Amino acid sequence: MKTSVIIPAHNEENYIGKTLEKMPDDAEIIVVCNGCTDKTFEEAQKFKDTKVFNLPEKSVSKARNHGAKMSNGEKLIFLDADIVPEGNVLRDISICCSNIGTCLVKPDVDKVIPRALMRIKSAAHSFGTCSGLIFCTRDIFDRVGGFDETLEIGEDGKFLRQAKKLGDYKVVKGYVINSMRRFEQRGYAYVCWFWIKHFFYPTMKKYEVIR
Repeated sequence: MKTSVIIPAHNEENYIGKTLEKMPDDAEIIVVCNGCTDKTFEEAQKFKDTKVFNLPEKSVSKARNHGAKMSNGEKLIFLDADIVPEGNVLRDISICCSNIGTCLVKPDVDKVIPRALMRIKSAAHSFGTCSGLIFCTRDIFDRVGGFDETLEIGEDGKFLRQAKKLGDYKVVKGYVINSMRRFEQRGYAYVCWFWIKHFFYPTMKKYEVIR
């Protein structure tokens, strides 16, 4: 089954290269820059065999949906631009039999609190949450209707939980490395409390950009 890796990117010039360096050779790689005011587009273009698109509007959902539209794969992996795959996790996803799922996550800083927090997040993935990576078949993507373009926050969780009801959901036993920049800059308590509040009381506020 051919696999397409779709990477939405907004002002990720300092991170996109590290992510693209870890892409498998046998997958279709698509980067969708959206609303960028930096050199993300130029940085992504440095990687041959990577398809790079540029949308004028900042919208992670529109970027993911556009990437899916332009892709040829029957299995789609949606990967955030600052999430770095570890080992063979993308290949493991491409050959697994499940048609919807995510994987485990580690922090990019070696500290006690981030490691504990990411272990908790990994455990929560069994309930339909994710941390920067969602995979599904094209059939599941089409049946859900793609990502909700009216949302700036929580669109990934909404998609995953809707898709989970339609398919064979799996948390692949491999890791991606999660950027902890938001936690490091804004504080771990602040970010955790933000997501707890959003889970119980979803907000339509714009998501703060941290670079």
